[in-house]
Amino acid sequence: MDTSAPTPRFHVDQPKDWKQLPRCLIIRGWAFGPDGRPIRAIRLRAGKVTIDGVVGLPRPDVKGAMPEAPDDNTGFELRGTLPSGRVQVSLEAASADGAWYSLMERPVEVARQIIPLWLGGGAWTELMFFQMPAHMAYPPRPVRFEKFPASAPASRRPQLAIVTPSYQQARFLDETMRSVLDQPGIDCQYVVQDGGSTDDSAHLIRQHAPRLHAWESIRDAGQADAIARGLAKTSGGPDDLMAWINSDDYYQPGALAYVADYFARHPEVDVLYGHRIVVDEASREIARWFLPPHDAAVLRLNDFVPQETMFWRRRLWDRVGGLDTSFHFAIDWDLLLRFQAAGARIVRVPYFLACFRVHPTQKTSFAMHDTGQREITLLRERSQGRRFPIEELETSPLLLRYLRRSARIEFLWRLGVRAP
Repeated sequence: MDTSAPTPRFHVDQPKDWKQLPRCLIIRGWAFGPDGRPIRAIRLRAGKVTIDGVVGLPRPDVKGAMPEAPDDNTGFELRGTLPSGRVQVSLEAASADGAWYSLMERPVEVARQIIPLWLGGGAWTELMFFQMPAHMAYPPRPVRFEKFPASAPASRRPQLAIVTPSYQQARFLDETMRSVLDQPGIDCQYVVQDGGSTDDSAHLIRQHAPRLHAWESIRDAGQADAIARGLAKTSGGPDDLMAWINSDDYYQPGALAYVADYFARHPEVDVLYGHRIVVDEASREIARWFLPPHDAAVLRLNDFVPQETMFWRRRLWDRVGGLDTSFHFAIDWDLLLRFQAAGARIVRVPYFLACFRVHPTQKTSFAMHDTGQREITLLRERSQGRRFPIEELETSPLLLRYLRRSARIEFLWRLGVRAP
């Protein structure tokens, strides 16, 4: 931490009061370097917890008032959960050269949770933060591998067709590919569809090429286009399976055999998904999602389905016409809604099938504030058939019940009981 050089210029708009903070914290403000260059990253340290934020958000008001600001995109936002009690917090920013600077440091009092969430404690915000976190919920630890149930293999496991869309993700791509290629006992057509990366991606893919069904490194029109191109290279029967796994996520060992066996034993099922493990840049576990059984009404309100755990029958893909490549963020939610509207039988299985990686440069972090929110609003209003204010979502009894069921599943899991 550099304390001698001039610190970035910054202002925190939210929260206004730092004396006592909620456990679920949202910090918004703006910052740029003392040399007028944009900051590279922002984070909050609170005890053993580190919350990484998003930078480069639109703040044209800052540029209008301060000509020395680099551009209109000096805004930042951090979201995360804090440990209860007395905590020392430090807000830090990284300059363009990668050096970290302390913006502010102070002791704070973090509110305590008295009534457990699953018993009715907490409001919408707390339930979302704790049950569906996209941030560090506890200090990093090694991932505990899932224990899938032992079962005799079905007479014929369906074939899998899996695509990894990738662009400039050499740092994580090898782990993603190995999580597919090293799974035993499955028949899988695995395609890596790279968008013409200029990093080490093509070299990594070539190393695995003999075990790939196909691969390509060519400019595309975005993630949905890459997935569609990759899946078009695969083949299979109507009962065979399809999926995609992004190049910063990865499957749990044994997950694909479990999925194939489940579909073989349940020919009536069209779509399957499971719980989510959240990992950091070093593949260390930092949170878990516990999903209640599938709820069609909830899916029409909000997408809680972990995309990296989702598999579906080829017959369903053909029925709905594949991906709508006009979407760039809510690709999977649009597909799920069309699956459901086509009469698909969708199930949630009570196992952690894959790991979802959070890191400051991921597409989800940046897109959520612009393209992502527009697409989410479009799909929500399309599924509801009317304008749907966000305030109505945050007070929905249906979603509150869903999130409390999630909290109850987590509570039982911590006691060693796996809820169905």
